[in-house]
Amino acid sequence: MPLEPVNVSDSLRKIPHTASSEHLIDLGNDRIAEFMLSSDETIENFVTCDFHLIDLAMTWLHDNHLITGNNFCEFGSGYGVVTLLAADRGMTSVGIEIEPTLVERSTALAAELNLDAKFYCGSFIPRDIGDLTEIAADIEHVDTHQGDIYQEIGMAMSDFDLMFAFPWPGESGFFETVFDAGAASGALLMTYRGRDGVDVVRKM
Repeated sequence: MPLEPVNVSDSLRKIPHTASSEHLIDLGNDRIAEFMLSSDETIENFVTCDFHLIDLAMTWLHDNHLITGNNFCEFGSGYGVVTLLAADRGMTSVGIEIEPTLVERSTALAAELNLDAKFYCGSFIPRDIGDLTEIAADIEHVDTHQGDIYQEIGMAMSDFDLMFAFPWPGESGFFETVFDAGAASGALLMTYRGRDGVDVVRKM
């Protein structure tokens, strides 16, 4: 099915943050900085995005009633800040991350903030869609060897109403392919594109 672009407002930066989201982002950035300075383990693919911009984009989507339901999933959740921002606004929020250390850290951050978000260690590629595994094999930063994490979560990709990812350059099309293959009609995919800001598409 085709993916329909959602034209995100250019005035995002004028939307105010809530006090809780500001605190969450500040604490998350502090914990990430501590982790990067103290960790003996180098995670080459761990890059943070503009959490303030993502929070504003989610607020805009909510305020304009563009999300069809209340279930959120982040592909490659890293330290969990975006997943926690979704939980902070009351969404049923799930993060999927391949690095066990980051899953442990994001789970600890959720507990520190008393937010009900769940983090799972595994691959976000659904195993019941065979073509995706073959396509993902050519993507450098995506693991296809882990089992189907959706069984552990107890939800399918089609159960999520808003999904988020931070693709590496040149990999945005791959995430859209995964989304198109597994998401339900009406679901949204938001991606962070660095200097180009956020991009949102809806599955039709």
